[in-house]
Amino acid sequence: MPEPLLYNENDLLSRIARGEEQAFTLFVRAHWNTIFSHAIAYLKTVEKAEEVTQDIFMRLWKTREKLGSVKSLKDYLFIVARNQIYNEARKKIQQLYIPSDDLEADAATPDQYTEYRLTYQLLLKGVELLPEQRKKVFTMSRFGGMSNEQIAAALGMHKDTVYQYLAKAVSFLKVYMKEHSSDPILLIILFGGLS
Repeated sequence: MPEPLLYNENDLLSRIARGEEQAFTLFVRAHWNTIFSHAIAYLKTVEKAEEVTQDIFMRLWKTREKLGSVKSLKDYLFIVARNQIYNEARKKIQQLYIPSDDLEADAATPDQYTEYRLTYQLLLKGVELLPEQRKKVFTMSRFGGMSNEQIAAALGMHKDTVYQYLAKAVSFLKVYMKEHSSDPILLIILFGGLS
């Protein structure tokens, strides 16, 4: 569910179209959960849903000049997300029926996937540096898709404690990733779902 709109949508899209990273960060945070929930509903795995969601935001950033002329952001996001998720689901189905020779040719990874995987591996290294309880809470939330309430019940702690652990984990990981990665847009996309 998107966060309540605390900004003028047309103004925000115009700022993104001009290349303002701060506006794009706000945009990602406002729409991450909606797109991710659609992706996971169709793709059925957290890892694939996160990858596709990040690809969608990367695509939006790369074609940001178009955003200034979008009339209905809701419709535009739906179409972009639907197409990307559909393509990913189609690839999954093709893997079941296409002979392995064709599959290998189709499975060549673009540079953006390689970049994403390297950044994701860096994130996993950062997660390993977290104190044990924070690591457990972060992993259950971000990789397991559990809500704060579910984590609190599973670990026998108050949901406010879960929230604090998540906030501290995300804060640490943002600093860690900024120190070890040079691509600010990948970081915006990566942490768009971690706010």
